[in-house]
Amino acid sequence: MITNHGMHEWQLLLGLPDTGGQNVFVNQFTEALVKQGFRVTIVNRGGYAHPENGTMHRGLVYKDSSSRILYIEDSVKEFVRKEDMHERLSELGEFLIAALNSEAIPIDLILSHYWDAAMLGMSLKSSLSGEVPHIWIPHSLGIIKKRNVAPSNCEHLRIPERIAAERQILREIDGVVVTSESIREVLKAEYGYEPMLLLPPFVNPDWVYPHAVSPNAAIWSFLAECSGLPIEVVQRSKLVTEISRTVRTKRKDLLIKAFAQALKRAPEVLLAMNLDKNRSDLTAWLQKLVEDLGLSQYVIFMVGEVRDKLLPDLYAITSVYGTPSVMEGFGMSVEEAAASGVPVVSSDRVPFVVEHLVGAQGERKTSGKITFTEGPGAIYAPADDVESFGAALESLLLDDEKRREMGRQAHRITIPAFTADHLVKDFLNNIPIAS
Repeated sequence: MITNHGMHEWQLLLGLPDTGGQNVFVNQFTEALVKQGFRVTIVNRGGYAHPENGTMHRGLVYKDSSSRILYIEDSVKEFVRKEDMHERLSELGEFLIAALNSEAIPIDLILSHYWDAAMLGMSLKSSLSGEVPHIWIPHSLGIIKKRNVAPSNCEHLRIPERIAAERQILREIDGVVVTSESIREVLKAEYGYEPMLLLPPFVNPDWVYPHAVSPNAAIWSFLAECSGLPIEVVQRSKLVTEISRTVRTKRKDLLIKAFAQALKRAPEVLLAMNLDKNRSDLTAWLQKLVEDLGLSQYVIFMVGEVRDKLLPDLYAITSVYGTPSVMEGFGMSVEEAAASGVPVVSSDRVPFVVEHLVGAQGERKTSGKITFTEGPGAIYAPADDVESFGAALESLLLDDEKRREMGRQAHRITIPAFTADHLVKDFLNNIPIAS
């Protein structure tokens, strides 16, 4: 199970550079495969100090006797962003092959996530005797990325190189599994490739689920500490939540502006937003935006780690989950919110919302320049449309019964259809495994 970029751990610190939904997916997928009787080695680039705690990611780190992380290394002893992984792959491939050959453990399936991991997977397969299937799970595609960024930024993000690498992968891979219908459609239309299976990210209903949160729960003091507000103010307020990585494509700025618009009519509402202190440029920009809009007493910046143990309660106390993101392979935080019984407002670029929470039952609503599409479990607005996003937020914050019913429907759509037991068994019945 190769997930090369970002900082992969058993206890993930979400929001770190290149560390987010894909990492959650890999850990959950690993756990599900172990339950089916497999032993899984997760491969991740290491050899440098973790930015939060200084721990060196090196060697093997076991979760139990059936699952472990192998950190592979190259000559650069610092974090490398995923867009610049091209030059690192040769050394990383040599390290990976040597590490696995030294153990002489038979491999019966290679699963790779994203393009850089697929390139490593191809190197590994070529070194093995026998036919070991290699299945690629891209999570997104270069052509999708190209559509959603300014042309002037394509070279900086090395999108042409990524697309070329993806086309090479598709010529050599044994099969492709996609996480959303939108990725399937782009693969077919733009790359001329038919994927073998849809495997959307799954959610653990034992971890995130609708539940009442005690007034003494740690989440209240955590939010009060982050905001400087009294706990009683936090507890009596409606909460709009967003916990994505701190990158421009998540459009946290648009959410802040849309929240400011909704706040004019929706009283006692707070916005809780995750920020990565390592992205000081974006963090400072977003903090200044909040100050300029006069929102300092209404926005809770959760700077740094949003701890795993707090997330279930954070979702459970959320009134509306908001994400104006313009670059999503699926939308895992949205899925987790829905599993918690929370309605969602998103852009029209979040596949889980468009394809599932809204789906074919979506009804377009228009008033002047404002337009959004409302479905059973969510509302989506056109990407980059502040006014429509704000109006969608406002429609839920002002109507308690509508908000609660949409949350109930979001949960019904998500559970059990998007649980591991349901999805992984289907995966194993449809992909080749060496024996």
